[in-house]
Amino acid sequence: MKRLVILLLLTSSLWAQDTASVKVIARSLPNKVILRWAVDQPLAWKNANELGFWIERATISRNGQAVLPIERKQLVTQPLRPKPLEEWEALALQDQNVAILAQALYGETFEVSPPGNQMGAVYAINDELEQRFTIALVAAEQNYEASKLAGWALEDPSVIAGEKYVYSVSVALPQHNNITINNGTVYASPDMHEVLPKPIGLAGVFTDKKVSLSWNFNLLQHVYSNYQIERSRDNISFEPLNGVPIFNAQQPKEASEISMFYMDSIPNNTNFYYRIIGKTAFGETGPSSDIVQGKAEETLGFVPRIYQKELPTDNKVILRWEFKEEGNRLIDKFQLRKANHNKGPFLTVVDNIPITAREITYDGLDRVNYFTIVAMGKNNVESESYSTLVQPVDSLPPSTPIGLKGTIDTTGVVKLSWLKNLEEDLGGYRIYRSYNPQAEFSEITQTTFKHENYKDTVSIANLNKKIYYKILAEDQRFNRSKFSEVLVMDKPDIFPPSSPILDNYEVTTDGIRIYWIPSSSPDVSSHIVYRKSGGEQNIQWEKLFESKTLQDSTFHDSTLQDSNVFSYTVVARDSVGLESIPAKPVSVTWAGKAVKDEDIKFSGTVNRELRFINLTWKVRDFHVLEYRLFKGKEDKGLRLYKTLNGTSKGYNDVDLEINSNYTYGLQMVLPGNRTTFIKKINLKY
Repeated sequence: MKRLVILLLLTSSLWAQDTASVKVIARSLPNKVILRWAVDQPLAWKNANELGFWIERATISRNGQAVLPIERKQLVTQPLRPKPLEEWEALALQDQNVAILAQALYGETFEVSPPGNQMGAVYAINDELEQRFTIALVAAEQNYEASKLAGWALEDPSVIAGEKYVYSVSVALPQHNNITINNGTVYASPDMHEVLPKPIGLAGVFTDKKVSLSWNFNLLQHVYSNYQIERSRDNISFEPLNGVPIFNAQQPKEASEISMFYMDSIPNNTNFYYRIIGKTAFGETGPSSDIVQGKAEETLGFVPRIYQKELPTDNKVILRWEFKEEGNRLIDKFQLRKANHNKGPFLTVVDNIPITAREITYDGLDRVNYFTIVAMGKNNVESESYSTLVQPVDSLPPSTPIGLKGTIDTTGVVKLSWLKNLEEDLGGYRIYRSYNPQAEFSEITQTTFKHENYKDTVSIANLNKKIYYKILAEDQRFNRSKFSEVLVMDKPDIFPPSSPILDNYEVTTDGIRIYWIPSSSPDVSSHIVYRKSGGEQNIQWEKLFESKTLQDSTFHDSTLQDSNVFSYTVVARDSVGLESIPAKPVSVTWAGKAVKDEDIKFSGTVNRELRFINLTWKVRDFHVLEYRLFKGKEDKGLRLYKTLNGTSKGYNDVDLEINSNYTYGLQMVLPGNRTTFIKKINLKY
């Protein structure tokens, strides 16, 4: 069930709407559906009252099944209009809201004071219509029977359980007119009946001869439009308090909680019981709330005031206060309360001070003491003085701060923190900074800093590699502690090291040796050698070597095999991983690794039974394109005998003559058509 929000909005916002509409709400009961509606703009409201309203019911569902085609029924035989004035009289005598609504509809004038100019009459007419509109809707919401007399409400007793309806309320506009008022619709069914809830959140504050009641209006504003307050002395017989129902006349934007308040004057020292009952826009009354109980008591209207404090010793204080003599009859005693902080908590340190006393001596002061004098009323009501600070003579400084630590990021933001000092009279801290531990530190706080963490900003771009901090503690008497230990922080390294220089290279039979001049940056941790083969730009650099010591300035690349053009560069890396721009590369042409005699194992085995010679060979770590096998008989020279692919590991020679001496030679063809020497062996068959 939704409330008519229009009743609770300021009329200025209602005038601002572009198109007038009918707003409808419904209440579903087991045996009927009751409706209420209103037009949401003053001029359209006036026209609708003259033309009347049609009410149509559409049955859209029956026992969970859609009704097709939709069954439509007109619930009135002629447009509903306000009843004649004489039919209002009996009900108006019982409820002033009915009389107010009748006056708004039928009264000749509403009292309005127009501006003193020629447009005054126009303003008065507009203001009068707005007042009639607003007051009529508010009055109608307080009395459902009055809404029916006004033609703004209807009961439909012909509903059937299991059916669901859409009710449409429209203004009976003539066919040819220039008035536009949108229809209003609402969904209802006997199956949607809900029991009215109990109001919650009722609270009462009892003070001297009065009680202030409050409750959450917003929580049930969609159910109850107004409330009745009832009071009892015995918790049995309750009587209504407010002559007219209490309701909220505004709806603040985005309000999550709206509290209603009611003030009741009652005698002191008597128990009273309160409850509230909600009333809906349909005239229904819900269950009563939980009961709030209490009694008003006389307030102690006199307050002590500490006006003097005297310190005869470092550990003792004499406090003197003012309190009017006529207030003595209302109190039982005074109390002295003490705390270490102005906001408390305050504990009673001296109790049962006589009501005639105006002075107290307290022995046992701390470094910081806050005192209050409390007058204890006979009805347990307290009256407490403002606190006063008492500090003995103090020349003892706070302890030295400990636990200073910090972080610094690459933007120069420094975050410091330390352990909190435990002195009760601690005033705060002073923070100092330096870029040179031998130079004087500068204070960066300027005033006492009251927290245990601090943010500082420093320049990363200057040449100082470290930054130094220290702090001290200061009490409320401005006594200062010794400095903390100095915190040394390394500034983030955002500058890469300078580049090394490749200044020489050497081609050897085993590879290529390069030489470089190391980076001149002091924070260099290593040098890294990179290589790529060929002259094409898209070939990736390959990491070959990373120096272990800063003294390394040469590297021998012995991993080369085939002839090619090889490029080398060197990069310096510092302690935080920043790398220099690569050194200008050098390109070296390498003819290939020299093949030595021990790199080739060539042997043969004579098999006279099967009449062949088995030749085998093994080559160490060379890329062989093909093998050339040479053969010679007796003392004749070698001639090319066979050409074999680079994966061959041997050959069986069957072209033999008995009792002959043979010489075999093996030569490798390497990339670039580079050929090796011919390795020879002699065999007798």
